[in-house]
Amino acid sequence: MQGTQKGFTIVELVVVIILLGILAATALPRFIDFDDEAHTAAFDGVSGGLQTGISLFHAQWIADGTPAADTTLPEFNNLATTGNGYPYSTTVNGGSDVAVVADCVDVFQGVLQSGPSIGSAANLAAVAAAGANVDYVAVSPAVGSCVYYYTGETTTSGDTIRTLSYATATGILTPSSVALP
Repeated sequence: MQGTQKGFTIVELVVVIILLGILAATALPRFIDFDDEAHTAAFDGVSGGLQTGISLFHAQWIADGTPAADTTLPEFNNLATTGNGYPYSTTVNGGSDVAVVADCVDVFQGVLQSGPSIGSAANLAAVAAAGANVDYVAVSPAVGSCVYYYTGETTTSGDTIRTLSYATATGILTPSSVALP
């Protein structure tokens, strides 16, 4: 007596292969776009961390009894406070506000403590060159404000990059984007 062999027919195998091909074709685009999603997540993480750090700095200032402007808080790498209790620099400049781009770098590093790498530039035109080897580039376009350009994604002229604008008077961090010149 001979046993019957069990297995798949060629038609069944072809149908399974076609179904797997269709599934792969619909799922593949979802996995290809992971780079953009990773940059978005990294930017959002830094944005949230920076805003939280600024808020914690302000809360520490309140807990310390709202000391006068230019008081340094040792819990935040000796960042000095503005009159409203927001961080502006590790160099007390008597002006109680961000005055130069180095102050913006101080705020970024002092609030995040161990975060992404940061450089500085004099203006937007110099961001692409300054951002070649760092994740963020700080610019101080006016007294009392900092703009952090996310150069971890691109530094190519004409590309749109994400930014975070920090106002030392209010402690508000505003995300935006701008095209590199």
